[in-house]
Amino acid sequence: MKIRLKKQAEKDFDKADIEEKQLALNAACKDFVSEFIDCEGDVFYSTYNKAANAIWQYESSVRNSAMTKVGPEWNHDADVVGKWRYPHLRKDDD
Repeated sequence: MKIRLKKQAEKDFDKADIEEKQLALNAACKDFVSEFIDCEGDVFYSTYNKAANAIWQYESSVRNSAMTKVGPEWNHDADVVGKWRYPHLRKDDD
């Protein structure tokens, strides 16, 4: 597989992935704030960890969607996302 520009289906997948991660982030932050208030400033480590993980997943999804090319391997410096991000869209190892 040669490095190429993203196709529309891959861009659509990225957009849907960002939306999914945003909803998960909203839920995790809501739980964090609710627990923070209920526990008077304390938060369970698991709740903190869920919120931190949701933030990381959202930011990662945004970075991946900003990459404009698809290639056989990931290369963040060259703005190339690995083909394995879109296994459901690949045909014949495309």
